[in-house]
Amino acid sequence: MKGHFQEKQDYFNRKLTKTEYIERMHDLYHRLLFAYSELLPETDIAAIEIVDHRVIATTRAEGIKMVCDPNDHRIVPMEILNFNAYEPEELEWIYKLLPPRPVILDIGANMGWYSLHMAKQIPDSVVYAFEPLPAAYGYLVENLAINNMSNVRSYNLGLSDRNGNFDFYYYKSGSVNSSLANLSERDEVEIISCPLTRLDIFAQNIKEPIDFIKCDVEGAELSVVIGGLETIKRHKPILFLELLRKWAKKFNYHPNEVLVVLGEIGYACLRIEETGLSEIGEITDETVQTNFIFLHREKHEHVLSLYSESNSSGSDVQ
Repeated sequence: MKGHFQEKQDYFNRKLTKTEYIERMHDLYHRLLFAYSELLPETDIAAIEIVDHRVIATTRAEGIKMVCDPNDHRIVPMEILNFNAYEPEELEWIYKLLPPRPVILDIGANMGWYSLHMAKQIPDSVVYAFEPLPAAYGYLVENLAINNMSNVRSYNLGLSDRNGNFDFYYYKSGSVNSSLANLSERDEVEIISCPLTRLDIFAQNIKEPIDFIKCDVEGAELSVVIGGLETIKRHKPILFLELLRKWAKKFNYHPNEVLVVLGEIGYACLRIEETGLSEIGEITDETVQTNFIFLHREKHEHVLSLYSESNSSGSDVQ
């Protein structure tokens, strides 16, 4: 009860009458339980469970449980409560594109949203989840445990184009925006030293072919690609990258540099639209999408041929 429910202490210290206490507790706290029951039907959160020292949200679509960080305003369950869903189109396309029994890398796993979904959707997959920030990694481990995800291997480690310990800018109220650059420029940012390595080094420990890489590292995506370029050339995985111009600018590059680097080794960049997938040659100020799928022109020719055939008839990959 530390920091909460002062009214209860006041009642037991005889500062409030029983009637005053009951009314205040209901008006300030208990009423919110019923307010959330009215909010949930509009969202992908099916249930909110309150247990000792924990709040656990369960999703409607997949039945995935996530332990909530009380200090973080931007964790996925809160995003869903605020905006009804979280990147459902992206998940739908990932499910369509993943091959049977895939080996998946989730780089920048945070609390595990994508790892949990991919691992549950394809139980015989193997997911390697990387999260360098200790607080987020702790929730990742807890979320994997409460969902019984034995096919996810988690690592308190970040991937980049360098090795060693480096400073991350972390703030509790928005851990998803923690980065090697000070993205938020907030006063409450903490500097935390976290371990990094290159994908080309880590991949030496992975014996199976890598089929899919999801990378969301708040602006540092180019460094991940450069640090794993030999691995990408060798395995030719499907890539799912977040590329934001404003975050990339903090690292002194434009997302189009990622398109160039990957294009030189045979990749096409596709964006997700309402009508399907659409290939793009560059990211401009008019580009509204921030998540992009990269397919290798030879290895994933079957998907890209669908795109070419559909595009010639005026539509996109369905």
